[in-house]
Amino acid sequence: MARNLGPPVPNLMLQGLQRNVYARFAPHLESVSLAAGHVLAEPGGVVAHAYFVNSGMISVLAALRDGDTLEVGVIGREGMADINLLLGCPTTLNRVVVQVDATALRMDARVLLRLYNEAGPQMRAAGQRYVHYRIAQLSQSAICNNAHGIEERLARWLLTTADAVAADHFTLTHEFLADMLGARRSSVTLAAGVLSLAGVIEYTRGRINILQRPKLEDLACECYGIIRRELHAMARN
Repeated sequence: MARNLGPPVPNLMLQGLQRNVYARFAPHLESVSLAAGHVLAEPGGVVAHAYFVNSGMISVLAALRDGDTLEVGVIGREGMADINLLLGCPTTLNRVVVQVDATALRMDARVLLRLYNEAGPQMRAAGQRYVHYRIAQLSQSAICNNAHGIEERLARWLLTTADAVAADHFTLTHEFLADMLGARRSSVTLAAGVLSLAGVIEYTRGRINILQRPKLEDLACECYGIIRRELHAMARN
């Protein structure tokens, strides 16, 4: 049987749905703009809304009481914030924050859970594929932060951000980069300086331009390629 074309929205999860399935979700979706730095959820908090990302980037951070953070998930237009809702869990252990100015389709979390359970096997299969992808992100992030140096991880993270926002230029502060990488600002400054001197990136007043993407890919750790392949596999299924 021929598959219906998906709905005309940028978000890949919603694109993958048949039109009759998407039609049940559409009345409950609200277009929103999200500024960088906006916190969508805090550890232990109740998640009020789901966000299907259309552009920009959202990060999932593990946080300690002393303020230390580490990025454990990246959400672009391939997915939604956050997967705990797909698992029927109304609270989160992580901080969910907008990293690059974003647009999204917002839905009440309770409505999402009801429609997700009622939608049938196609929607649940899409949700399971996305959960699998996010688990792969988390596990690779754990070994990456233990095994690879700051320059390799910075290169990986910049490529991941570029993929998420579909552009080789975006705005990020040193403080935000340090939070994402679980590193000191001075370490991030030195690593970014090395990449800048090599002519791979340009970093001025929080504005990053990737000048030589192939070279940046060569400098990044193997984790970038592993997660990128997982993303492509999810999109094919």
